[in-house]
Amino acid sequence: MPRKPKMQTSNDLIRENCEWPMTAGQVAKLTGVTTRALQHYDEKGLLCPERSGEGVANNRKLYSPEDIDRLKQIVVLGSYGFELKDMPPILDGERSLTDALADRIEELRAQERYLQHLILFARYAEIVGDDLFETLAFGTSEVDAFAELVRSSPAYADKAIRWESMDDTGLEHLWDELGAIIVDFLGGEDEDPFAHIESTVRRLRTWFCTYFFEVGDLDLLGIWTLFEDGSEEAEFASEVGGEATPGFLQSAVFLVWLKSMALELSAMIEGGVGGDAQPSISENQVVFLVDFVCRSCGYPVPEAAELDGEGWATMVEFFETVAGYLQNAFEDEGIATLIDPDGESVVDGALFERMAQAAREVELFPERG
Repeated sequence: MPRKPKMQTSNDLIRENCEWPMTAGQVAKLTGVTTRALQHYDEKGLLCPERSGEGVANNRKLYSPEDIDRLKQIVVLGSYGFELKDMPPILDGERSLTDALADRIEELRAQERYLQHLILFARYAEIVGDDLFETLAFGTSEVDAFAELVRSSPAYADKAIRWESMDDTGLEHLWDELGAIIVDFLGGEDEDPFAHIESTVRRLRTWFCTYFFEVGDLDLLGIWTLFEDGSEEAEFASEVGGEATPGFLQSAVFLVWLKSMALELSAMIEGGVGGDAQPSISENQVVFLVDFVCRSCGYPVPEAAELDGEGWATMVEFFETVAGYLQNAFEDEGIATLIDPDGESVVDGALFERMAQAAREVELFPERG
């Protein structure tokens, strides 16, 4: 069987069809690398061509085919983000190019994951904050208010008692488990980034239920508030993954909660308001939805016998906030696709606005003359 002819590489063609040696100007024309860059590589000791000789043609640099090969390697390494100071061991064969590239690719993947988290956090900030820069830097006052509300609840008081009674071994397990969740969250390589986020939040919920108190499938906002500025959990997350990690975890929990709430309300509303283009919502439905959203989110709802106008007003205010988040999410194509990729929800941003408006108009406690 005849042997296949050897394919000519670009290096072969350059060697055969160019006149050697080459000047810096000729190399620049051939490769697209500027003469200034060539000079910089020479100054750094990366690419040091021979000289024509003292007093001969101004002692010009003369490049050989081997210099061009080395230059191409420098360009390739630069395209992968290697700094010039890290190139000599690779160029000189002291470090395997395969190993160096494998390490660099892992670093680039980590950067990609970081950017994905940063993008999600920016979208989360747009949903929950009036001022994007303020939210990105310091969080949102609405989250702070909800955190304060949750932390003043009886459940959190029980949590504090449980923690005080926990021995050093128990506390060590608590932080070790949380640390493992955070490390996996930051380093995950799931093909579906949102599936990885949902998996992280499920693990956080299990951890929360183990060491804090039981929460329902939709009651994720308590976990959301764990990572508020100044909390022990936020400080720990920063130590494990960096300063931005608490915000990344908040955005993950928030978006999973948003998806769960949207699909749940979608199913409820679909059964109650039909398929009209502009569905109406009855007063009874509004009362039910307000109560459902508040209770399922862990909002401390008073018993009906204890509910008064002021209590109802604060519940409506919380419901409006949730409806506003959902409206903003469904009006953001990127977020809407993330939380409802299969188009399971029958609701849209406009419907959440109508829900909030209907809640504002309900008067359960009219003043009597």
